[in-house]
Amino acid sequence: MVYLVVPQPRQRVSLRVDQGVLDFFKTEGKGYQTRMNAVLRAYMQAKKAG
Repeated sequence: MVYLVVPQPRQRVSLRVDQGVLDFFKTEGKGYQTRMNAVLRAYMQAKKAG
């Protein structure tokens, strides 16, 4: 079964991350902020699932 996920509006924040983390995501190319968000969301969902 396929579920449609409607993206929520994003909120601009200032976030401090290690330079190595930022460099890693940026080397993967355009869309690094979206990928960072996806990793954070996956972590959040894993913690909620407990």
